[in-house]
Amino acid sequence: MIHREKLLLIIQREYLTRLKSKIFVVSTILAPVLMILLLVLPALIQTMSGDRVRQFLVYDETGAVGQELVAGDSVYYQLTDADPDSLRQSLMRGEIEGYIVIPHELLDGKGSAVFYHGGTAGMTVTSRIRTDIQRTVRDIRLDRLDTPAEVRHILSDRVQTENLTITAEGEEAADSDFYMVLGFIMGFIIYGAMFGYGAVIMRSVMEEKTSRIVEVIASSVRPFELLMGKVIGVAMLGLTQFIIWAVAGAVLMAAAGPVIALFLGAGPETAEAADAAAEVAAFSIPPIGPMIWISFVLFFLLGFLIYSSLFAAVGSAVDQESDSQQLQLPIIMLIIIPLMFLFPVSDDPASTLSVTLSMVPFFAPILMPVRMAVLQIPIWQFGATVLLMILTFVLLMWMSARIYRTGILMYGKKASFRELWRWMREN
Repeated sequence: MIHREKLLLIIQREYLTRLKSKIFVVSTILAPVLMILLLVLPALIQTMSGDRVRQFLVYDETGAVGQELVAGDSVYYQLTDADPDSLRQSLMRGEIEGYIVIPHELLDGKGSAVFYHGGTAGMTVTSRIRTDIQRTVRDIRLDRLDTPAEVRHILSDRVQTENLTITAEGEEAADSDFYMVLGFIMGFIIYGAMFGYGAVIMRSVMEEKTSRIVEVIASSVRPFELLMGKVIGVAMLGLTQFIIWAVAGAVLMAAAGPVIALFLGAGPETAEAADAAAEVAAFSIPPIGPMIWISFVLFFLLGFLIYSSLFAAVGSAVDQESDSQQLQLPIIMLIIIPLMFLFPVSDDPASTLSVTLSMVPFFAPILMPVRMAVLQIPIWQFGATVLLMILTFVLLMWMSARIYRTGILMYGKKASFRELWRWMREN
């Protein structure tokens, strides 16, 4: 029977000791700072790079396409009478940044425009030139056919598609792309937590084992209670850190639109920049239901408990972290395997494969939040998965405690899988 007072003391010690550590404080503060940098730096870099004026010469054989390009942007494009050979030499000498050759048959739907550069044109520049030429050629060909304005409008008009989910309460808007990304983020967060905090448990057991402190502790506390206290204490620490990060993340996401729009507004005053700033400022996060948050916390805790019990068993079987690589391999594979199925599960969350994999206790911490972010899963699947994970944790904790009982008192020897099995059977 578990001694409640002793278990609570161990949980309190593990939690408070690590909560006050410099590593916890620094990592907790550093994560929101990195989030700010990820939000602001791209817009800042875009603003700084926008100060550079780029210009490309246009050698036009059609007599029409080049003029329309220059009329649309006389800074970006400039007509030239120099022949392609002369332009090539100028480019080789670094006198120009690039040039475009538009063949005369392009307006007849034949041939292709060619953009020459010295390797300095990135994806954005190449995409813009391709789009501008395509739009210009299309408009000129429509003008030659005296195409009515109504037809032009139909060709340029974009058809809007609304995404609705039908539930028992009725119809509700659904942003599949957003929730798929949200599920991926949740899955990777849990994936990182399994490795990070699992390693904390393993190192904690090894430190106590090598310092012989555990011999004193084991004389007054049962190994099962000691192991359980460690796992729960570190789990509470991880949950505390993620709550802090979640609050900071919510605040940052709410401010992301105006901040990025401010940086975009500081750049060149172009119509494209104004439209981009307006779109970013108007960005809003679709509503995230409480069930998604509850499932994330629940599967994070259950997954952490399952894998921490395994990492604790590994820590009790070795004296040095370098000796733990072989024993960690099966655990690492169990964590990595669900990542291989993130795309199939998010793409078809109701398939037999997705349902089966997400209900496997070792895969559920990563895959089930992904499914729940995209799909409203049946309550029986949720309940059955939670029950299976609880039973798996209890079984693994029992097995790990038996290994722990013998392993914490073994020094100078790296245990094999066969020895771990023997320790578990004999205790």
